Amino acid sequence: MKRTSSWRRSVQLLAFGVLVAQIAFSMAAPLLPVYLSDLGLRKNVALWSGLIFSINSVTFGIMSPIWGSISDRYGKRPMILRAGVGMGITYALMSMAHDHIQLFLLRGLNGMLSGYIPAVITLVTTIAPEARLGWALGTVQSASAIGVIMGPLVGGLAAQFLGIRASFIFSSILLIVAALVPYFWVGEPPVQRKDRISVSADVKLVLGIPAVRVFLAVFLFVQAAAMVVQPTIPLFVAAIMKSDAGVPVTSGLVFSLVGISTALGCPLIAKTRDSQYGAVMLASLFLASGLNLIQGFSATVFALAVARFLFGFANAGITVSGNVLFASATPKDARGRAFGLLNSITSIGSVLGPILGGFLGETLGLRSSFWGSSVLFFVAGILAVTGTRVAKREARPTVAETELANSRE
Repeated sequence: MKRTSSWRRSVQLLAFGVLVAQIAFSMAAPLLPVYLSDLGLRKNVALWSGLIFSINSVTFGIMSPIWGSISDRYGKRPMILRAGVGMGITYALMSMAHDHIQLFLLRGLNGMLSGYIPAVITLVTTIAPEARLGWALGTVQSASAIGVIMGPLVGGLAAQFLGIRASFIFSSILLIVAALVPYFWVGEPPVQRKDRISVSADVKLVLGIPAVRVFLAVFLFVQAAAMVVQPTIPLFVAAIMKSDAGVPVTSGLVFSLVGISTALGCPLIAKTRDSQYGAVMLASLFLASGLNLIQGFSATVFALAVARFLFGFANAGITVSGNVLFASATPKDARGRAFGLLNSITSIGSVLGPILGGFLGETLGLRSSFWGSSVLFFVAGILAVTGTRVAKREARPTVAETELANSRE
């Protein structure tokens, strides 16, 4: 099949793949707790639900640097195919699970094989001109946000009319489609193949770039800050509504508002000039901090919803500008390794954030999780000030220059 030579067309096809994949992810995840009950689990359903969600992030974090190293040597398109087809197979196997143990193991396997969207983002940073990274990444992030919004609706309809097991099959088909479209229709610059792969050397190479080290710390705090409120939002909604009636629907609406405003904000942020992305990221981080502080003081669902909607625009600014700055600080032929390490770091944040949020909510009250998120975003902002200064001060090194510098240490 013919691969497109237009980088714009390639980005649009990759965005389509991300949209389809994100629908598959988002439609399946909310079904897992219900699926556990269907599998016959009657005790510790909440505990096993948490474990099944977490194991995916843990195994993904372990494997991300490895897949990133391989992608720099053998190409990003094979990684997209590997992740999409691999996850598609595991989703199909999940539909055949007999108990919660099998589901837990399959989720762990799914995490090991995952990395579709990170592979797409890395490929986008490789094929798009440096001056148009913002537009390219904004297009992909918008597609991702729309997929997050559409996924639960598609999942609910699929579960209603097809059943939960068939819904996992449907997710599997979507993931395989998302894998095949970029592989057959998107081109990629030639890569220099190397037989020997040393993940530790690759990690050392990436960490040898000062700006990258700082941005990795920034993203760790950002991911933890974003996930801190996840366990407590439904409980907080129920508390301020003073009733259990309508809480699931209202909580779902509050969650989806962030996705809507993120989808609206990404194209706007993508129009930013290259020299302004540092300022955009700093402003977005401190805005996110302030909005989470306001969420913690919300006395009504309406006030919470407004603050969450505005937070989505800050989230768009952080996501697009952060990816542009991180990519710009990294040699083009080492971005697979760099983003692999970044994905590993954010996975740690995905695990630590909910744990911290649950602890804060349990010990200091539900509002404290929002305030904890505010503090984490503020710390990320302080770190980002350092990162943007370092990135401006130092020219981006090539891989050869970085390896030479590391060898002299």
